[in-house]
Amino acid sequence: MIICAGESLIDMVSFAIEKGEVQYTPHVGGSILNSARALGRLNADAYYCGAVSNDTFGGLILDSLRESKVQEDFIINTNRPTTLAYADVTDGIAKYSFVDEHSAGRLIDRESLKPYLNKIKNAKALLVGGISLQAEPCGSSWEWLVEQVVGDCVIYFDTNIRPDFIDDKGRYLKRFERLTKIADIVKISEQDYNYLYGKEDFEKVSSEWLNNGIKLIVFTLGDRGVKAIYGQGKKVSVSTEEVNVIDTIAAGDSFNAGLLYELDKQKMLDQEKLANIETSAIKKALAFGNQVASFTVTQKGANPPWMHQIK
Repeated sequence: MIICAGESLIDMVSFAIEKGEVQYTPHVGGSILNSARALGRLNADAYYCGAVSNDTFGGLILDSLRESKVQEDFIINTNRPTTLAYADVTDGIAKYSFVDEHSAGRLIDRESLKPYLNKIKNAKALLVGGISLQAEPCGSSWEWLVEQVVGDCVIYFDTNIRPDFIDDKGRYLKRFERLTKIADIVKISEQDYNYLYGKEDFEKVSSEWLNNGIKLIVFTLGDRGVKAIYGQGKKVSVSTEEVNVIDTIAAGDSFNAGLLYELDKQKMLDQEKLANIETSAIKKALAFGNQVASFTVTQKGANPPWMHQIK
């Protein structure tokens, strides 16, 4: 059981029509939900944990989970509205603006999560991150959940920063650093690292994370590939394949799914095994993550591949 816990939303993706006008089409999204859908399509034992609205957009989200074979055991139904993310795509790169006040995801609280806690502890892995750990009050609720399951399952923290959701950068940095002391896997992009740490030396900071107990650091470099740091500072890099990019929506989320799927396939979703993982196992997991992400960027919106579509 791999649980993806955090936000779900609707991406309103732009496309140009006649006379320079722009229209938006709704696509199911949200970093954590995207990873759950990608895992389901890879035939993993995937579960989504989060708040889903009873509105029309929430119905689209539920339909997408079912279509992607994601289990619904940890879904919290609410009458609050679905978050909308307006994604303006230029040269394949999406820039976001959000409508999120008083939304289903934004106002999730500890009391809503407590009934699921014991079952979540039985998972192989818990994926968290994205805007659900950046906004408040939901950020505090999800951080609390992570703290409750430390030692019970592999915790995968995907940074995936959206600065518009961070009202207090210093406060978020403290949360980020607390999470790097309890997570087993941390994924961070070069862009997100620069946002948090500026010109501070990555080798020094990542070494501190390893000393805190992180088993695997995944450092994504865009079209330059991905680097993993593990053990006592061992490194391995994997390049990305060249594809025709439509947009980059859900690329990182799909990578998360591919990486988790392959680690699970190798029976490495175990804290002790991760602490002693071999280079060949990491390289294989990174490569599969890249494969899944490479397919996703050839599609419009968050549309990860089914297993039969992976070459």
